[in-house]
Amino acid sequence: MAKFSVVVNQRTYLVVDQETKRCLGGLGSNAWRTFVFPLYTPSGHTVIQEYPFDHPFHNGFFVGQVVKVGNRESLFWHHNDGRIRPEAGRVVSSQSPEASLHPRGVLFRLKHVWHDGNGEPIIDEIRTINMYAVDDATICEMTSEKISAYGDTEYPQTKYAAIGIRVEPRLLPVMGGVIMADNNRQGNAEIVQEQHSDFVAYENDLSGHGRFGVLMTILNQGIRGPWFIRDYGMALFNPTWRQTIQVPQGQSWSISLRVVAYDGQLTQERVSGWI
Repeated sequence: MAKFSVVVNQRTYLVVDQETKRCLGGLGSNAWRTFVFPLYTPSGHTVIQEYPFDHPFHNGFFVGQVVKVGNRESLFWHHNDGRIRPEAGRVVSSQSPEASLHPRGVLFRLKHVWHDGNGEPIIDEIRTINMYAVDDATICEMTSEKISAYGDTEYPQTKYAAIGIRVEPRLLPVMGGVIMADNNRQGNAEIVQEQHSDFVAYENDLSGHGRFGVLMTILNQGIRGPWFIRDYGMALFNPTWRQTIQVPQGQSWSISLRVVAYDGQLTQERVSGWI
């Protein structure tokens, strides 16, 4: 049985199998948010990008949202893109992540306070990240429970939300990669953009390195979208794409996504095992 541990390297919490030295991935934060990066396949390919140069706020596996409480509205999507954005908020950790080891990996639990552009709290959040190994993949599950602790909360209809990944560039169509969804859909982003699907995957075959990919599936029961998918690598489950979500004070709203980093070719049998 694998024995996992958490190795801390410059504020990055790396999940490592101490017997094989396989690294599953890492959890960390910058001045604006907490996110997962890197995330490795069993053979060591990373499937997410820390950030692209033109979108430095697309960070690995992350959560972003527009939040409104009363007359206060704050943007937890853009932060540092060379523009002055007084409405940009910060997600602040109230403590170091709690890490619980289990036979297949590590479960992190974090308590966040989301601060608006003036530095005042606007919502609380409990975030869990379960990073674990299976025989043919590395799996990372993230749940964001947003708590209306400071008044009735509105999550406005917007494309700037809500949970997803920035895909590793080598998996993108520009590099010869393919995007896949259920019902044998394959091609570029238009096959699933703004639609519903049991899963979305990016995959490519690199000469000399083999085939690998990343798959996403929504964990909220009975929900299959809508997906916000781009050929350039932004891949999100966005429940506020078409509607505003209202959460009364004292209540919470949760979103949850599973990301699978895998080697080899995607098959229906593998998909069924992961979702």
